[in-house]
Amino acid sequence: MDISGLLFVLHMFLSGLFAASDASCPEAVNLELGVDGIIYCFYEDYQLIHWSVTGDNDAFIVLQNNVKSGPGFISGEYDLSSNGSLIIRNVTQHYERQYSIGIVTNRDQELLSDVTVRIFIRPIPEYPVMNGLADRQNQLLKVERLWDMDCAMETIRPAISLEWVIADGFPPNNLRINNDTTTSDHGDGTFSIHLRSHFKIEDPFVRSLTISCVVIGPDVLSSKTSADVLFPAVSSDPSLDPVSSEPVPATDCRYLIQPDGLLVYQVFRTRKCSCGGVPVPAGGQDNHGYDESEINGLPPPILGGTSDVSDTNTDTSASDSNTVPNTGVGVGGRT
Repeated sequence: MDISGLLFVLHMFLSGLFAASDASCPEAVNLELGVDGIIYCFYEDYQLIHWSVTGDNDAFIVLQNNVKSGPGFISGEYDLSSNGSLIIRNVTQHYERQYSIGIVTNRDQELLSDVTVRIFIRPIPEYPVMNGLADRQNQLLKVERLWDMDCAMETIRPAISLEWVIADGFPPNNLRINNDTTTSDHGDGTFSIHLRSHFKIEDPFVRSLTISCVVIGPDVLSSKTSADVLFPAVSSDPSLDPVSSEPVPATDCRYLIQPDGLLVYQVFRTRKCSCGGVPVPAGGQDNHGYDESEINGLPPPILGGTSDVSDTNTDTSASDSNTVPNTGVGVGGRT
């Protein structure tokens, strides 16, 4: 046994007389595979620092009087900083274990601490893949009120969990979700996790929601992918359904061009409306994506007049009793 081992055994013996636990090192750390890892500690006013694998009587690295020694230091596998932090070169799964650090202070007190090392592997991409679209961390979906979504992460370590999270403010009783999760062990320390779900909106008047697939696991792997989900309008009066019959020119109709080129029509005090040839239900709004040429060809917003007079038989029978106010619910559920 070399001098480093003898010093370690001596201090382990003395620790039975005046040892104390210490919290200057974390209880557990997550180190990334394939790069140098550091167990950050903070010590000062000491005579000696030594690290070992828990349960092994031989220290693999020692720092005493600013001189480093030990087989782990000589081989280049480990290094020590002046505050006691342990540096592990080129982390592999071999280092996923528990380490012990011993400190001898200038007052001859022995401080002992154990640190558990966990190895993690980042997936590619580093966020959940929703609906097979690996290049989109933010998505826009137009679906029916019964629809399916899936979310996955491939070749990740450790085996995390995936969960759906609904944006704040959306009543949870409006949504029903049936989940099916599978975890595949690749045998090389990595896992793939797939979450497949069936959704149902209970409230027929909900027009949109924001839903995210969120990683539940170590903080270093925290991420999410989100989607703004849009639903078709539902009217209690079939005569107001723009699909059921041809629209008539509007008495009050206006539209708003959003920064992303999405037009939102807002209809007031009329049974039906046709702005730029696009039918819109009274008291509601419809979303339609236009290219630049279509936007340039649209009439300007008009209030108190007709936006698109394509039929001379204008319906003027609508009265204040038929007024349906528009609250302007926009994409993503924001008002």
